[in-house]
Order: sequence, then structure tokens, then C-alpha cells
Amino acid sequence: MRCDAKGVPDSYTYITWEHTWPGHASALRSYPGSDVLHLNNLTYEYSGYYTCRVENGVGASRNPTAGVGKAYLLVEGNLSNTMFTT
Repeated sequence: MRCDAKGVPDSYTYITWEHTWPGHASALRSYPGSDVLHLNNLTYEYSGYYTCRVENGVGASRNPTAGVGKAYLLVEGNLSNTMFTT
């Protein structure tokens, strides 16, 4: 998955990726921050929401979703070495 950040200034620090399941607040998995999350050998357990968190040094925003991107992934069957772009 790709975290495509946009803003001013356009210099970003990718904080983390989190995998959550709909209706549950706690993360099932956490991954290091990066603009791309590579997932290999996917099974149904990898289905759910993937959230990337990004900062650009500006500080707090009045927009609660600033610096956050979220995508839903549904895995049906087994997938290997596949990259998804959101």
C-alpha cells in the first residue's frame, strides 16, 4: 500500500502504519513508518483497515484527519508478493 501525503511544506516524516479490524480500536499489527507498506503472503487475517500516520513539521491542525490516511483491504484466498496502491 502507498501512503500518498500531500501538504505544505511537502517534506514528510512517515510515523507508522497500523492494522485494525472494523469495530475494534486497538491495533492488530503495527509497522514502521514508510511511504509504502509491503505485505507478502497475505491471508484473510490481513484483511481490515490500514492507517498511515504522517507529519510535516507544521504541528496541530483543526482537521482531525490531517496526517492520517486509511484504506480497507479484503483478502480473499491467498496472495503472495502483491503490492496495493491506495
